[in-house]
Amino acid sequence: MKYFLRCLLLGVLATGNALACNVCGCSASNQYLGILPQYENHFIGLQYQYRSINSTHPGLLPSDPKEPSSEYYNTFQVWGRYHLSKRVQLFAFLPYTTNLQVKDGVRTYSSGIGDASALATVSIIAPEKYKDKKWQQSLWVGGGVKAPTGKYTGITEMDKLGLPNTQPGTGSWDFITNANYTIRYKKAGINLDATYTLTTANKYDYKYGNRLGTGLMGFYWWQKSKWKLLPQAGFRYEYTLHDYDNYSRHWLNEQTGGSIFYASAGAQAYYKQFGLQLTYSLPIAQNYAEGNVVTKTRLETGFFFLF
Repeated sequence: MKYFLRCLLLGVLATGNALACNVCGCSASNQYLGILPQYENHFIGLQYQYRSINSTHPGLLPSDPKEPSSEYYNTFQVWGRYHLSKRVQLFAFLPYTTNLQVKDGVRTYSSGIGDASALATVSIIAPEKYKDKKWQQSLWVGGGVKAPTGKYTGITEMDKLGLPNTQPGTGSWDFITNANYTIRYKKAGINLDATYTLTTANKYDYKYGNRLGTGLMGFYWWQKSKWKLLPQAGFRYEYTLHDYDNYSRHWLNEQTGGSIFYASAGAQAYYKQFGLQLTYSLPIAQNYAEGNVVTKTRLETGFFFLF
């Protein structure tokens, strides 16, 4: 009986963690490339991402009242691209998070370096073949890894600290695959990006759900003198499988996982070697954690230097 109660308690604590981290991606375990800066250049940049959600946490017993909370995630991410050759490019990401949870009027903060990741892509359809033509297209396909560089203290320890939702890392090694396709006629085009993250169990035997992220964005290339502007609009879709409270025992966390559909709009602007980007995403349909999580708007902005 005591063993059963300990298992039940662990499952409840794990549920509190998964409600937020799965939805917001606060551990930076899923990278979205989208419309990339000028393909022939290396670049380094800094991104800022803001996300917020409202969560409802089930009680220990079915008769217990549910506890609402709000979480706010701020991620500052250094990222860049380096061309190993004309056909191979390497991306690297290093996030730093500052997160806030508000529950029962208590504000709890958490911050730290997140999980670093690296991604290598190979050119399947070479963009330079279409450089001076009306129709242009490119296809990059690749894969990479996310390392557990962010702080992660385990489910039970998180609850003791009052930080069940806001840890910088996941504690796991994860593997990433990506495909990025762009087609353009004169100045107008469409970009399709898809990323799948295969997660593994961490040392506490907690496993976050595998994730699929896709984006379909239309854009228009406008240029005058040394200024270039790239307005864009479209949709994003994200799907997450359930977490495992204990992967070895196959204890599936039923109150995790789900999907969300965003409408997105933004722009990129370039002047000489400098670039700016801004994207605003509004959820238009979602179903996460059996309805216990509601994702709000998402904002992404940043700048980069081309060389």
